[in-house]
Amino acid sequence: MASDTHRYDPEGRDDRPLLMILGTQGWIPTPRRATTCLAYRDGATLLVLDAGTGLGRFLRPPAASLLDGVDEVHLLLTHYHLDHTVGLSYLSGVFPRLRVTVHVPEAAVNGVEPPDGVPSLIRPPFFPEAWASQKRVSLSTVCAGENDIAGLRVMVRAQSHADVSVAYRVVDHFVLATDTVYDEATAAFAAGAEVLIHEAWIDGKEEGEPGWEDMVRHAYASHTSARQAAQLAARAGVEELLLVHLNPLFDEDYYAEQGRSARALFPRTTVPDDLHVRELARY
Repeated sequence: MASDTHRYDPEGRDDRPLLMILGTQGWIPTPRRATTCLAYRDGATLLVLDAGTGLGRFLRPPAASLLDGVDEVHLLLTHYHLDHTVGLSYLSGVFPRLRVTVHVPEAAVNGVEPPDGVPSLIRPPFFPEAWASQKRVSLSTVCAGENDIAGLRVMVRAQSHADVSVAYRVVDHFVLATDTVYDEATAAFAAGAEVLIHEAWIDGKEEGEPGWEDMVRHAYASHTSARQAAQLAARAGVEELLLVHLNPLFDEDYYAEQGRSARALFPRTTVPDDLHVRELARY
């Protein structure tokens, strides 16, 4: 079972910034876990990172409570793979009265011209309406390095994945590094942040085990293990590591083992359930 999961209580908040993890699964959603999506609320500012099936959790409490007092949503995409973008087709349903700005990497970062990204996904015959015809929804870009999004300092760096993905750092609160191979530069990027949210596609215990060679080789071509993520968290000196983008071909017992493996290297590791909440410092 996942450990140390907290739920959002809007009545008990002290109005500190918070993270809510809306989707912890990679690739294929399961009854318990949606695909990658997380929300960051600071005052009236709401950032959403990635648009996996977890975006649909905004339809119901507790995630729906994050929309109270919000006029605009800023949605940041790490890359265009479908498990991270299917929620773009939900926007008019989950945010019917809000302005939504979708932020994507500029072509200099990932080699994809923005018009060839989101607008190519949200259009007939794959979706009833063309992207440009949707009301209150717009597209913007982020560059490598420092960006200003809704008055927040958001850092961006490219990562190696099957297609180029990006990591995001939102002020000193958190870093999201998903869909990436093990990269020591992630530790420098995350240094001093409160929380590192890092993918953990496999445990890492499989290295060198007979019969696991092909699986490990395939995993490490695009992904990271729980043990590798823990090593990065220790080097970065973060307060907590959250393991996400879990492999749906494994089960909850395996995820619990990933947590134990990571905690042997970085004790402040959590394998969160969906709707896990982490309150953050007020700077």
